[in-house]
Amino acid sequence: MLPRWERSPGAGWLLPALIAVAWAATLAGAADEPLLAQRGVVFVGGPLLLLAGLHARLADYLHAGARARLLPLPVPAREHWRAAQGLHRRGLLVTGALGVLAIGLAVASSGAQPQRFLWLVGDFVWFLLCAALLESGIPGAAAWGGRRFPAGHWAHELQRQLGGGWTTPEAVVHLYAPAFGLGLAALLAMPGQLSFARLASGAALGPVHLGLTLGPLALALVVRVVAPRLYADGLWRAVPRLQEAIRTLAGPPKPAPAPAWSALLGRLGGPHTRLAALQLARLGGPAPGLRLAALLLYTAYLALAPVPPDLLSCGLAVILAAAWIAAGLRQRQERARNRRLLAHLPLPAPARAGRAPLLDALIFAPPALTAVALTLRWTLAP
Repeated sequence: MLPRWERSPGAGWLLPALIAVAWAATLAGAADEPLLAQRGVVFVGGPLLLLAGLHARLADYLHAGARARLLPLPVPAREHWRAAQGLHRRGLLVTGALGVLAIGLAVASSGAQPQRFLWLVGDFVWFLLCAALLESGIPGAAAWGGRRFPAGHWAHELQRQLGGGWTTPEAVVHLYAPAFGLGLAALLAMPGQLSFARLASGAALGPVHLGLTLGPLALALVVRVVAPRLYADGLWRAVPRLQEAIRTLAGPPKPAPAPAWSALLGRLGGPHTRLAALQLARLGGPAPGLRLAALLLYTAYLALAPVPPDLLSCGLAVILAAAWIAAGLRQRQERARNRRLLAHLPLPAPARAGRAPLLDALIFAPPALTAVALTLRWTLAP
């Protein structure tokens, strides 16, 4: 097993968590509808939930910089595959747990019967099983179809026609394979979900129903078995083409501008605080300032709302707080490097140790404020 040369920034769960809260709110809003209506919400929401974190789950197969750096080494393709499977499996577990939790919150907040929770979870877990088997086929197909084919080859013509000139022909497969893979998973899961609906109505399953349920699952299993071979055939030629396309679309390297609030923190806490603030802005994931603003504004809304927050509102508050803390924890991982950089400078002891107390307070104070506001809102509720 290859070591993890690159660590995920830890934000792969953020967008799925936000989608899960919206999904739970939609399910709770349909609580008065028949079970069939909520099953339709699960059928639509499940693929959206998995699509939200798909790139983060599959990034290690082809997109990660570690693949390009390790490619010249005499490492078999199966080791690259195994190294990428760790992030993929963890992402599936987290996404699946978020989906089950969303269904549970929707059922609990609406006061529906527990049997409804079991049927809805059954639909989602069946789709998750089909998607888990088919998602491995996405990097396999992307590796095979991301190669450069000779002119006149049917694959080259397909790349040229589907690309439309927006990107290099070899990168076209990466635009279509993810959505096609999840769409196929939803299609193959549909017969099984219809079988669950038949059981929920009290009808029995005959041999035809069992065949239509297990047949698509067997097809998904075939895709899972073939995917590593396709990946091994295309890995060595697809990764350089993909990295070339990424650099072309990214343009010339240019550091992100320093935000104004980093200069303000630098004036208040010193140069070491400004360094930590810049690390937070550039390494803490997308839009850390927007995350903080969303947390504070939503906390104010819950504190001033005429009714106490319900489970869904508290769930969204927890996700926003975790998103802000995740941005701060990425900066805290740089403390060892900061300690080596600042150890011999005439700075206070916390700064020489790589710490920035003012920034630490900024990271943990807003979630604590949210917890206090929600507790007081529940305690003082009439």
